[in-house]
Amino acid sequence: MLNDEVPISGLPRYADAELVAVVNDGVQQVRAKRPDAFLRFGLRVTLPIYSLPADSSTELPFDDMFYAAMLYYVVGRSELTEDTFTDDGRAVALTGKFVQQLLRVAS
Repeated sequence: MLNDEVPISGLPRYADAELVAVVNDGVQQVRAKRPDAFLRFGLRVTLPIYSLPADSSTELPFDDMFYAAMLYYVVGRSELTEDTFTDDGRAVALTGKFVQQLLRVAS
């Protein structure tokens, strides 16, 4: 979804560290919009903070229930960061889908 092909320069459009930082921001957004996402048996669970794995092919252990929402968040935020003039386009639509997915899961 990111279209993160390696361009002629040889560098990816989005660095892995930047994407992991966006994932951590997304976790904070999930907490703000769905505080129940971090409750287990009525007890509050510490928010996970992901770091860049040594092997970039390592999957982040994220709950399947929130996978699609986080995907929309990461792609939308990455596109907004890259181009601030995308306010009317796909980036805003994707971040909106993030919220919609979170609220749909809740009901």
